[in-house]
Amino acid sequence: QLGELPALQQDVVVVGYPTGGDNTSVTSGVVSRVEVAQYVHAATHLMAIQIDAAINPGNSGGPALQDDKVVGVAFQNLPHAENIGYIIPTPVVRHFISEVAKYGFYKGYCSLGIL
Repeated sequence: QLGELPALQQDVVVVGYPTGGDNTSVTSGVVSRVEVAQYVHAATHLMAIQIDAAINPGNSGGPALQDDKVVGVAFQNLPHAENIGYIIPTPVVRHFISEVAKYGFYKGYCSLGIL
């Protein structure tokens, strides 16, 4: 079940299957920042949640949980930094799911084209 956007300093747990492991890993941390950030794989800027739980290569796509609800999806870390990871928040996940359900593919967000 999808939860709401977590507040700053709230605890989160990230579940994943990092590279080099033989089983599922669970890391925990807190929400450090909610901001617009660049999504490396999509080359776009959308809302993201910065957390201090470890997100290692291979963890992408794993759920970030709070009170047994998914509050985000692990998708990247900050290279050359320790314990700075990012999750895609549920408002972005909901938008993706609704577009795929409606159109059969993801159209994305509109843009004014202004930098």
